[in-house]
Parts: sequence; C-alpha cells; structure tokens
Amino acid sequence: MHFILISKKDSFKDEQINEHLLNSSDAPSLISREAIKFEISNFIIYIYPYDHIDHEVYGYSYFADEDRLLLVNGIVNVNNDLRNPDISVFFDQLNDSTEFFGDYQIISIDKEGNGFIRTPPLSVRQLFHYEDENCDVISTEIKLIVDGIQKFREKPFVHHYDYDFIEDSVFREWTPRDFPRNTIFKEIKRIFPQDTKYFKKGKILIERKESIEIPQWFRDSYNNNKHKLFDDYYDSLINFVEANLVSLKPNFEKITLGLTGGLDSRLTAAILSPICKKQGISFECSTSGQDTHPDVVIAKKVAKVLNVKHFHVVPQNNKRPNTNEYKDYALTFYMAQGDWNSKDFVIGYTRKISNFSVIAQLGMDAFKRYTIDKICSGNRWFARRILFHKNFFFPLFFTEYETWFALLYAEHGDENAFKEFVYEILQRSEPKLLTIPFAGDSLPQTDVKPHLTKLDSTYHQKDPFLWDYGYVNENLKQVLRNKFNELDKFDRNIIKVIGLNELDYFINEEISKIINLYHEKQINLIECFKELLNERFSADKYYRKGNMITMTKENRYPYLNKMQILMDFAAAAKYYSFQEMEKDLSLRK
Repeated sequence: MHFILISKKDSFKDEQINEHLLNSSDAPSLISREAIKFEISNFIIYIYPYDHIDHEVYGYSYFADEDRLLLVNGIVNVNNDLRNPDISVFFDQLNDSTEFFGDYQIISIDKEGNGFIRTPPLSVRQLFHYEDENCDVISTEIKLIVDGIQKFREKPFVHHYDYDFIEDSVFREWTPRDFPRNTIFKEIKRIFPQDTKYFKKGKILIERKESIEIPQWFRDSYNNNKHKLFDDYYDSLINFVEANLVSLKPNFEKITLGLTGGLDSRLTAAILSPICKKQGISFECSTSGQDTHPDVVIAKKVAKVLNVKHFHVVPQNNKRPNTNEYKDYALTFYMAQGDWNSKDFVIGYTRKISNFSVIAQLGMDAFKRYTIDKICSGNRWFARRILFHKNFFFPLFFTEYETWFALLYAEHGDENAFKEFVYEILQRSEPKLLTIPFAGDSLPQTDVKPHLTKLDSTYHQKDPFLWDYGYVNENLKQVLRNKFNELDKFDRNIIKVIGLNELDYFINEEISKIINLYHEKQINLIECFKELLNERFSADKYYRKGNMITMTKENRYPYLNKMQILMDFAAAAKYYSFQEMEKDLSLRK
C-alpha cells in the first residue's frame, strides 16, 4: 500500500494540492487498484491499495468511520501468531505488551487528531516528510509529494536537487553517509523506521532516533545460553514463514528466489525449500550470468543439494543490458527516485505489477546490518530497489530480530561475527549446504575455502553505457555550483583559466587538494597551475566528451562507477514533475 497523509495548517487551501492526481490510482509510480480519500480531524489521507499476494481490502488493511482511521501496511504477526484479519479487532487488542514480528506500518488516528505510526526498526517500507507554510506531509513515496503538492511543481527538479545527497550518492554510496536523512530533493527528508512517529491534535510529530536499543532479554539470552536463543529464534522463524505462507497460499501460484553464490540467498533457500515441499507450494530458483560466473556455478550446487528447480538465465550476448540512451537514465531516475542508480539498470519497466500470482523473493541480510548507517541504507537502496515494481514483500531475514543479532555482533568489534548467524541457521536447516563454498567468502566455523574472490562474484559483464560530460555539466550546473562557489574568486578564476569547471571540481577530488596545497604554501602558483593542467588533460580518469564506455573489473574505480549516477540526475534535471516524465517516457496509465 502507498499513502500520502496531509496535515492542514491554517493557511491551507484545497487548490494547493493536486486533487485530481491524488484521487487517481495513477498517483503512485506503481499503479494501484484504486485511490481512496479519507478525512479525519485535521488530516487528509489518500491511500492506494493493491491486490498483490496480500490483498489490501477494506476491513483487513484499512478502516475508517467517524471516530478513527486504521491502516496496516505489510506483514505483521502478533505474539507469535497471525494477526486478526479484522483490522478493528486487531487494533482493539493491542496493548503495551503486544509483540510484533514482520515488516509493517501500523497507523491509527482518532477524531481528535491523535494517534501513532508503529514500524519495526528495520523495514523496506519507506516514509518521507515534507513541510511548507500550508501543510505538513508524510508519504510512502517521494513521487506522491512531488506530484501531489502544487508548490513543488513550480520549478524544475534541478532547483530542488540536494547537493549533499548527490555528493553522498557519488562518493559514499556504500559507506556511511554524511547526510543519511536527505533525499534527492532538498525539501523532502527521510523518516527512518526507528524514529518515533505520532499525531497530536492534528499535527505530525517526529522524534529522530540515531540508535536502536537491543532488548535486555535478548542480550541476556545471547550471553547466557546462546544455543537456546538460536533454537528459539529458529523455531519462531519457521513458524512465522510457514504460518504466513499457508495463509497466503490461495493468493499465489509459486515462489521464486534469485539464488546467488552468496550467504543471503542460500539462507533463504534453506528455509523456504522444506516448508514449500511440506505445504505443496511450488518453489524454484534462478540465477543470471555467464556460465562460469561464481553465482551460477555455486547456485547450481545449492539447488542440487536442496533438490529444487533451478533456471540459469543467460543474458543476451552474455552481457547485461545497460544505459545507452539518455531516456534510459531518465527511466532509472523515475523508478529509483534517487535511491538507486543506473548501475542496476532495469529494462521493460511498465508501472504495473508484472505477475500478481508470484512471490519473487530475494536473499535479505538484516543479520549483517551492524551499524545504524547499514540499517538506514536498508530503508534507502534496498527498500526502493525491492518495491519499485511490486507491492508485496515477505520479510524473511529482514526483521528486528536479525537486527538485534547484528547489533550484538557489532559490540564484539568483529565485522565478520555475523557469520555465526549463517552457520547456526544452516546447521539447523540443511547442514549439507555448509559443505558448498560461497562465492568470494567463507565461514570461519568450517574449513571450506571461498570460490574465487568477492570481486569475481560481484562483477557482471555489461553492455557499454552512455557518458556525456557536457550534458552532465550543463544540466547539473545549477546544483554543482553550490560547492564551487564556496571557493574564493581567485580560486574559481584559476580553475576556469585552466579549462576546468563545476563538474570537474565536484568529481575530481584532486583539484581541491591542489588548491589547498597552494593555500598552505606547500606549492607555489606555478606548481599549482602545472598540477591543475595535469588534471585537465589527464586521459585516464574520466572522459570530457560523449562516449560509450565499457566498465571492467579493472577500470570501474575510482571514476567510472560515479558517472552513471551523475547521468541519472542530469537526465531528470529539466523535469517539473514525475507526471511529466511519464508522458515523455510513455509511462502513462
């Protein structure tokens, strides 16, 4: 389910929102079954339900009368059992001792404008916050805010772009971000799952939290009787998976799993395979890549041990597709809304759920997310990458319990401590899987050596991608000059005399280092000019014209992997709304 919740301020007027769009199933990027409008207290709420696996219908996923509005988005078990399918009874039974398990957003608002949003500390279900002088907004998707608030559409995207987010995306894609709560649009911020979210007298209140507390009972159990804790966790995991799959079984035909040579998908296969066989559920795995790719080699062995169907998907010409046109980059921006990029380019996107009767599962990794930054990235890249083309998500190995394990491992100061979790689960589910090597990795609890290296396992041959230096510089100049203008006039003139510009200064960190050396009197002006000229005419960093570029294992760092991210942002810079992009990219309903 998607939704947008608007708290009206005194100056609010109906014409300040795009009522026509918000009342349409076309409002979210993934076209919904319908659009439903509710009003309670000071709030306007539009919800967009789907019939994907877990059918979101009135009385089960949402309810409203003159006294309250209730929403349940996602899968949630209560006190180790399925929740009551009657949403009113479910909420009436909640109390301070209720234990939740799953990935969910639970929302209650009463007629006085008081209520809450309850989420687990780790989730793929996103929340975003926007506020101006007329309204305060929470939404599950950036697009609903950008297209739904009229004020946002007065200027092209580039005027809304957040420089810090772009810098984080380019230079700190997989490392701790300086501004983790930012989005591509500076007016829209993230509400992370661990934040406290509630409503009071018609207002939205958010208490930001930068840490997650491990329950003392869990910590004590791990320290005093680790073996029993794993036994209890494993039993509850099996119960959670089996109970929910049996409940949902009438709504789907099969489960598919993207099986790789890594840890995450092997754990998932080990849990799903026996349950599916027991319950008569069709289960199959697939792996994409060249015949000799580590994922393909190892996945076939895992499937054989588990005796499950396995399909090897060979890319056309043995290469994965890539962004070779400007519109490909714009399409990625539309799908990702800034949270992932064209290095993971997807073809064939239509805004519709492609198969309503299939649970498409991925290997998830909450047990590895041992820092708050890794937890937050799960609600950024992972979240949008998983749900941009579907509504249903089954949170196997992506709940707060696995998060607690990860945070405990972090306290041990060993970033590989999480491998204990992998070993313990495979030992209980299918020990034979411990005899098969992992692609580029290994478990210290066994003597099985890795199959090739991590670089071998993460690299896939792709078609060349389009890079246009002038296009990026021109389209992003408005936002890139933010950093450039922090230089004094003398420094800016030196850079421009050399023939460098805002894009060079942004992407090439050597330029600022050279300028700093000059100011620190470690080099003189002539030496500064020479060093900058070297950067200007260096041919081994990034191209200063339009090119089709092939990325290899050897050349992707430190510059080539950044280029596609910048092309994404440049390709969307001129648009005023996602609606406009839909028309341009032939994505209209």
